[in-house]
Amino acid sequence: MIWPLTLVCGLAGLALAHIPGALLGMLIGSIIDRNLAIKSWAELRERWPWQPQLQPKLDSQQVLFMLLGYLAKSPGRVTPAHIQAARLEMQRLQLNSAEQKIAIAAFNRGKDCQLSELRKGLRKHYRGAVAFEQLLSAGWRMAHAPGMATAKQRRALQQCASWLGCPAEQFVRIEAQSMGGRLRTQVVRNELDEALRVLGVSRSASFAQVKQAYRRQVSQYHPDKLMGAGANAAQVQAATEKTRALHSAYALARKHWKQ
Repeated sequence: MIWPLTLVCGLAGLALAHIPGALLGMLIGSIIDRNLAIKSWAELRERWPWQPQLQPKLDSQQVLFMLLGYLAKSPGRVTPAHIQAARLEMQRLQLNSAEQKIAIAAFNRGKDCQLSELRKGLRKHYRGAVAFEQLLSAGWRMAHAPGMATAKQRRALQQCASWLGCPAEQFVRIEAQSMGGRLRTQVVRNELDEALRVLGVSRSASFAQVKQAYRRQVSQYHPDKLMGAGANAAQVQAATEKTRALHSAYALARKHWKQ
């Protein structure tokens, strides 16, 4: 029978104090072996307190949401916009309730991880062109969620693209595509703000207040009313243009409130 700690302590004693040390080490080791009832190397490995814990392998969705968590936290704090972006990604992937719980756990884990920890998982699950385009698109959506992406987020996505072998021109195209939707949203917001300005109401107004403001101004600037009041041609033309602007502004506001 092999007593592992007897042998280990004996070799250590031999290295430190030659034969006397070896004898003393074997004595100490045998006492430990007998007290702990360790009779083989396998038992020693199982009971070794500093045994490294093997990390479970990550699937593709866990890798994705860990990256999203990393990107969300990298500016300093995770905002409600980041949380909403993560939820939208879950909807986009049509995750069930169990899968959503796993994704949320991965997202939270990603907030405290190092980007280098994801390298192996990224290469395993997102190496192909279609796969890394989906991954980077999701990354850009997260980075742009509360506003413009930060320099740190851009560097992180560039590093991921490099690991995955994504060509520079494709990386730029993916970024541009992700910005396209955001720019369209911004245009709509700007148009709505302008429409509300024309109507003379704020964003906090109810639709009833918008409608009331529209009717009041249309009545005030109606060309026929001004003509009856003796307005000149220039004033009537200005009123006609104002009325058209009010009609357009009201139509846009009505579409927004009725969505």
